[in-house]
Amino acid sequence: MAHQGSTSDYAPPMLREAHAHIVQHGRAMGMLRLDDCLDRDDCLQRVAMAAASAHDTPPTNWLLGVGVRAQAWPDPTYPTLDELDSILGPRPCCLWSFDHHALVANSAALAATGVRPGDPDPPNGRFVRAPGGRFTGLALEAAAKQVYSAVPEPEGAERLEVVRRALDDLARHGFEEVHDLLSQPWLGPTLAALHDAGELRARVWLYPPIDTLEAVARTRREWERPGVRLAGGKLFADGTLNSRTAWMLHPYADPIPDMPRGQCMADAGTIQRALERAHGLGLGLAVHAIGDAAVRACLDAFESSHATGRPATEPSLPAMRIEHAELIDAADVPRFARLGVVASVQPCHLLYDIEALERGLPDRLDRVLPLWELVDSGCVPGEGLWFGSDTPIVRPDPADSVQAAVRRGRAGGPRIGAGQAITEAEAWAAFGRRESSRGA
Repeated sequence: MAHQGSTSDYAPPMLREAHAHIVQHGRAMGMLRLDDCLDRDDCLQRVAMAAASAHDTPPTNWLLGVGVRAQAWPDPTYPTLDELDSILGPRPCCLWSFDHHALVANSAALAATGVRPGDPDPPNGRFVRAPGGRFTGLALEAAAKQVYSAVPEPEGAERLEVVRRALDDLARHGFEEVHDLLSQPWLGPTLAALHDAGELRARVWLYPPIDTLEAVARTRREWERPGVRLAGGKLFADGTLNSRTAWMLHPYADPIPDMPRGQCMADAGTIQRALERAHGLGLGLAVHAIGDAAVRACLDAFESSHATGRPATEPSLPAMRIEHAELIDAADVPRFARLGVVASVQPCHLLYDIEALERGLPDRLDRVLPLWELVDSGCVPGEGLWFGSDTPIVRPDPADSVQAAVRRGRAGGPRIGAGQAITEAEAWAAFGRRESSRGA
């Protein structure tokens, strides 16, 4: 079926970054970048060089790295706690995986967190341990966030600088609207200060964690501005593909022991209750759902909630948006347009996930980012289908997502689900570019 043109009057700005983490992006710009490491030894050598260059700073200062892509290495094994300890000594260090759902920490970082080998894992998280219970240094999901919670947060003028730096960088990529998908409680007031000083470079939608949404909503009158608005809450239904914690309908080829289909972090009932909380405030809900089981749970929850009547969200705010949706079962694709649920996806992740997909889901590659099917079933690019990057998980260059959506892979490399390619015009339209016309 040929893709048809849109009749909607909605005209989003050019361009819209539909999934970003503003504060994390600003902070990551000053961290050790590890995304292009060739293997574990290369990663450790870069950490050693960074540690050497920081020898004049207090040993309590953290060394922070981002972008570790172990699944792309010939041996997909993370650095160990012992290896980091031998390089860093008493300096706390954590190295984020590129998807920010796993990190590797040294002993000093774990000590700063207060976690001990005999402590239980946090809900929806895991400290990976060696036989006998000793930490390996690898922390997954909530355990990774627990470690990072010990890292000092920016304060005062540093907050302004971090946010300004991030928005300036996003503006250089052409973005006039940015959606922040895990907003800190202080981000709204900081954006308001930039707005009032005439320094706000983009319109910003905020989605704080669902558990803080009511508290943030009570303060919105103090900081909302024409360019700054509270749009909804954020909930996690699963993890990620690279960490093998994305919640799947079928088992991984190489799962985490005892987690053959990844990790369910929020079932349909939990998602429905979150929807009701957000809709009770007239706001929407954004749900992180990468695996096809997580996507189905979101759609089931919305359909159950929607059956009681149209959610009373504010004009132009989607009642529900599913973030990532990297795998979607064929039976669930038409439900997006039928229910009015926004598919908020990041095709650029395909460029980084190829090795993880080929290793973990070799028999299901045709279900990865089924963009053609979504558009063909009625998700109009820019309205029902939104593109973003998830920066700083990957760089916020819209050309990366256009390449992934059109070519379905890296230049000169394998193509994943080539039949799901869309046109270049449709890809730019998913970023909000209005002059792009639909392909025939």
